[in-house]
Amino acid sequence: MRSSVGAVVVGRRTFDVGVDIWQDVPYPVPTFVLTHRQHEDMVMPSATFTFVTSGVVEAVAAARAAAGERKVFLMGGTAAQQALAAGVVDEVQVNLVPVLLGSGVRMFDGLGGYPIELVQARSIGSVAATHVRYLLPPRGGTQG
Repeated sequence: MRSSVGAVVVGRRTFDVGVDIWQDVPYPVPTFVLTHRQHEDMVMPSATFTFVTSGVVEAVAAARAAAGERKVFLMGGTAAQQALAAGVVDEVQVNLVPVLLGSGVRMFDGLGGYPIELVQARSIGSVAATHVRYLLPPRGGTQG
């Protein structure tokens, strides 16, 4: 799966929490940080963090351009919410890990109160996690 990733969009909170842990970008590809604060690009061992202040649509567009034919991954609850609400997501992968954190950003809040119908494309389970991939309908499809 790592080889299918061409670029990543992360929320600012995910960046702030992860950068010291990763000591690099989360995947060895260009990574775009969605933020309200200006910041110089950060060159890391595997790729560069580019900070995008113009919004999620622009961050995803820049990531798609950088990714070419490969996939763009979104990391972070708020970034995912914004991308879903903006209609720039065509797939959702939910990774269920048997740990209850008790706090954080709820992934699917703030979607306008309408249902988004998902089509299950794949499910892989193990004792460590369950990974479920869903496809979203095209914008204007079966969304309420």
